[in-house]
Amino acid sequence: MVDSAFNAYLEWIKANGGSFQKINFRKDLHGEGCVYTTDTVKENEQFATVPFKICITEKVARKALPTLTDFSGRVVQSLFLLLQKNLGERSFYHPYINILPKRIVTAMHFDEDDMAYLQKTNMELAVRERKAALQSEFMRLLEHLPENVHKEDVRWEDFLWAHSMYSSRAFPYKLIDPSSTEESEVLFPLVDALNHKPNTKITWSRSGDSETGSLTFVAGQEYQVGDEIFNNYGPKSNEELLIGYGFCFEYNEYDHIALKPNFSQDLNYQVKLNILQNCGISSGNTDPYTFYIHRNNIPPMFFKMMRVLVMNNMETAYYRSCHDPKFLDMVGYRNELSMLSMTLTLLKTRLIALKSVNLDTSDNIPAWRKFALMYRAGQEDVYNVTIAKIEEMKSRIISCMNQDIKENRMAPNVPFLSIVNPDYDYTSLMIDSSPFVSLDMVVITLDSLLRKNDPFSTAITEIFEDFDEEADVIFMLSLINEKFNENSKWKEFFKRISSSDTTVSQDEQELREMYDSMIPEFAEAYPHVFSLDKFSFESFVWADNILNNYSIDNPLAIVPL
Repeated sequence: MVDSAFNAYLEWIKANGGSFQKINFRKDLHGEGCVYTTDTVKENEQFATVPFKICITEKVARKALPTLTDFSGRVVQSLFLLLQKNLGERSFYHPYINILPKRIVTAMHFDEDDMAYLQKTNMELAVRERKAALQSEFMRLLEHLPENVHKEDVRWEDFLWAHSMYSSRAFPYKLIDPSSTEESEVLFPLVDALNHKPNTKITWSRSGDSETGSLTFVAGQEYQVGDEIFNNYGPKSNEELLIGYGFCFEYNEYDHIALKPNFSQDLNYQVKLNILQNCGISSGNTDPYTFYIHRNNIPPMFFKMMRVLVMNNMETAYYRSCHDPKFLDMVGYRNELSMLSMTLTLLKTRLIALKSVNLDTSDNIPAWRKFALMYRAGQEDVYNVTIAKIEEMKSRIISCMNQDIKENRMAPNVPFLSIVNPDYDYTSLMIDSSPFVSLDMVVITLDSLLRKNDPFSTAITEIFEDFDEEADVIFMLSLINEKFNENSKWKEFFKRISSSDTTVSQDEQELREMYDSMIPEFAEAYPHVFSLDKFSFESFVWADNILNNYSIDNPLAIVPL
């Protein structure tokens, strides 16, 4: 059953030329109006018609408020709706406004206690920024009100209510005029009574012109008696729904997370930015480097961007003039491992932060906080699914590397980068069916170089007390020692690097000082280990080159492919 306000509303629609059949209106558990069938509605059957003249359009609002030309359509229409509400029964739109929700708690209405439920999410900052921007626009509006409108009649709470009516109920003006090129909105009585259900099929059929025409509902499927008829608001995530509509779904297939790595402090920032721009790497969003990651879709452009961001000095130098994005499909194994590890770190850090917030999840919290918890759960799920996908990608790359090692296969030109080896296919080999290939099976680790209980390992243990603090230097010395091992597993890699153009990667004087401060002393203390024929300055430069250009972090390791 519907109450007297709804009866007056329905009579108002019919009195102005609207019609409907086989449907009724009643309130749901939240007290909102819903549309239900009273008889079977067949697919493609017309069940309601609404005249354009009862809609609140931007044209109507601007005609009533002609001086507000410097304000957006949403702001002008929100003020118009607020003023019409203040008129009460004197307003033509009173029967419609009278049945609108008296309160709708979107995220824009959250107080500080409610905002705790958005902590550590992308949405927290978005809501604060949007609300601050709207409040600023509201204050500006108060200084430009028409002469017949008094400031005391335009309160922030009422304006936010009106603004929320548009965010949660407005339709594109194109429903009235398909030829319109303006991004305008319209409040459509009766049409906005249908609740949202993703993937629902429904058709709108218009007739007449924008002044005298009407819009007709056409069922996109068959409905049985007592079924609720839904609308489809489009592919909206829980974030969009909570900010604009005030509700969420427990599972929303359109949920996403927003990622924008910050590399502004990178010493190669400008060069990397140029590479991204030269290769046309962009998310296509307002911010070209903010990407939206969905459960079932990680944009390939995101990986291309990340490959650029994790480039070391050598890779950056080789790619600085690159204009072909295909060379960012795969930069090289070192880069790919770094890219996937960096992405995993970014995702896991965000997930840990999200889960670190302690919130009241009891049944007695208000509905909007429950919706916020649904949003958080959806975010956590997307993080977990995405992390699993990246872990799978990393495992596949490691398996490809393992296969390359088994086949004694190495890119022809040093450095081992796609841009200097354009015909080398890094990842097309058949991956063997071994159950697990660990990272340390395909990279050179410090542990693998020191694992043998030989004079060199003994000397290193005696010389260095803190391996973590001196890891870089110990790694360089260990590489030099392994270079002269005729049975080394990495002999071919060392040979390639030895024959390449070895340049000093840091200040030569600094490197010389480091060498002079250690090697002569080591050679004197351990003459059979640190032979100056092996541990020459040229070998020191060689090891420094490998460490700087072929290594990954966490764990520190050399990628020899």
